[in-house]
Amino acid sequence: MKHVSKIFVIMVCVASMSVAFANPLSRADNEYHSTPVEKITDNSPTPYYPPLRQGDVLFVEDLAGTFGPGTSPDPVWDGLLNSILGPGNYGWYGPTMTPEEDGPSLDTMLNYEMVIWNTYDYWWTETAALTVNDQTNLGSYMDNGGKVWLIGQDALWSGVPMGWMEIYFHLASANQDYHWDCPQVNVQGLAEIAGFACLNVPDYTSNPFFQDELVPDGMAHGVLEDTDSSKVVGIFYPGVGDWVTAFWALDLRTCTPPDQQEAMVYGMLDAFGVLGIHEKPPQDLARRISLSIAPDPIVRHATINYSIPIADNAKLQIYNRAGQLMITLVDEYKYAGSYTVTWNARDKRGVDVPNGVYFVRLTCGTFACSENIVVVK
Repeated sequence: MKHVSKIFVIMVCVASMSVAFANPLSRADNEYHSTPVEKITDNSPTPYYPPLRQGDVLFVEDLAGTFGPGTSPDPVWDGLLNSILGPGNYGWYGPTMTPEEDGPSLDTMLNYEMVIWNTYDYWWTETAALTVNDQTNLGSYMDNGGKVWLIGQDALWSGVPMGWMEIYFHLASANQDYHWDCPQVNVQGLAEIAGFACLNVPDYTSNPFFQDELVPDGMAHGVLEDTDSSKVVGIFYPGVGDWVTAFWALDLRTCTPPDQQEAMVYGMLDAFGVLGIHEKPPQDLARRISLSIAPDPIVRHATINYSIPIADNAKLQIYNRAGQLMITLVDEYKYAGSYTVTWNARDKRGVDVPNGVYFVRLTCGTFACSENIVVVK
């Protein structure tokens, strides 16, 4: 009987500790959705920072203070946009602090070509991640030709209407929370951002990942895939005479390697057609277009690996030391990513080239690079 009493006391203590340490904001601790905790604010206006120069992109940090990273402005997106567009050369709105608080007005958004709107891990169903006013303003913005990249792993769960998502984002259906309480996820880019991949770890203050599988309609397509499950978690609608949109149910947070994270964001901005994005390369451009050749010198053939940072027409050509074109190996439109081609040390007529030094030149849009190669037979 003593042992039974002891076991009962231990069970009561464990239950009490579980209640004491439960996170009221965590979906893992609130499977049936408790009432939101009242948040006290000082009623001050939401911060809005216009760009230092005429900007193309407005980033909206919506509800990040409670459901996103621990600090604001969001260090991940602030760092990415600083690197790609230049420090301060984009608008920043937020963070909003309560579910009832509206985001930027329609007049504010109309100053920008594109809006990136991030609702992070907001999941409470009492108020949708996008307020009714937000849905109206975003709809009007897109009706006026605006481009919107919506990111929110629980936007659908919170109650953003599927009908609205179908109209503007061409989302046919979704399998919500196919991976519950996920501590990390391997992702890869598809279509416009094919060739890039990274391991993604959450840095949200309350939850890990609760990603949704997204099923686009026939007018949109997948651009981000969870490679562990082969499920699409990000879609892109390229526009047919109207707006251009993307919806991601997974936010790229702490990624390894980090350059892949930036490459995917860069590729998405290029896919959206942000004004001259390919003419405003990030500071670390050198790593974004590359060539590698093996073996060198070559006797019979060489394998040429190349990477391009944007979706555009790519050319891979071989020149001799006099600058004469020997052969064009690639001349076609390609998505951003990495590719491989083989050269058999012959010219465009199929004749073996003489021994000597040759130049392999790769161009894609305004990007270009070259490498030497030696032919020895």
